[in-house]
Amino acid sequence: MDDLDRLINKKERERPGFKAAVEKRKGELIIAARLREARENLKLTQREVAEKWALSQQSISKIENAKDDHISLHTLNEYARVLGYELQFILKSANN
Repeated sequence: MDDLDRLINKKERERPGFKAAVEKRKGELIIAARLREARENLKLTQREVAEKWALSQQSISKIENAKDDHISLHTLNEYARVLGYELQFILKSANN
């Protein structure tokens, strides 16, 4: 069991249903983390990305922390483009 699993289990004991909520949003959280990682690898701050994209730093933070339940594919693709990346999605069975 890794640190993340321990943290999730701890939160589940404090707030039953937490683990199910994390599982439900896992894909979104992974995309957000990868965008943040790409930005950090480029040694850019959220503010610098925001300026390139003409958005607020708070908007970048919301994307990177998956705080907005209504972020469109267009927005995610645009974020990747601003960083010099291209998003590619793979559809796979949830039963794997």
